[in-house]
Amino acid sequence: MARRTFTVVDIAEIYVHWYAGRSKSELATSLGVDRKTVRKYLAPAEAAGIIPGGPPMSQPD
Repeated sequence: MARRTFTVVDIAEIYVHWYAGRSKSELATSLGVDRKTVRKYLAPAEAAGIIPGGPPMSQPD
C-alpha cells in the first residue's frame, strides 16, 4: 500500500467538512482517503471537546 502526503490544506479541509456536520465515512469517500486516516486527524479535535455543528469558530480557534 502506498503512502500519501497530506498538506495543511488537505487536513484543514477534513476539519471544515467534519465541523459542518458531514460524517467521517462521507469525508473519506469524498476526499479519497481511508476512514482510519480521517479518524486519526479528527481525534485531537474530539479529545479537545470540539463537536460537529458547534458554535462558529474564529480563525485562531
